[in-house]
Amino acid sequence: MLTEKIGEPIRVVAAFSGGSIKPLRFRWQGRTYQIETINGRWFDRRTDGYSLHYSVQVGQETYYMHFSAQDVQWWLDEVILDG
Repeated sequence: MLTEKIGEPIRVVAAFSGGSIKPLRFRWQGRTYQIETINGRWFDRRTDGYSLHYSVQVGQETYYMHFSAQDVQWWLDEVILDG
């Protein structure tokens, strides 16, 4: 497996229901990625705000992303490539 750190802003389409957020797809470097599975999610609270973190599956690739409430922005943190 190959892990690549990204740290870039992305655009995300998400569903909001019952007080939770479910990312459905995201756009990065001109390409749209359809999220197949949410592997995990966690909440990070800090003195400067909070962020919502997700591990998502797109095919054989795992993407780590988060929503920063302070920046009001989604970020792609890293990708793990199978191979």
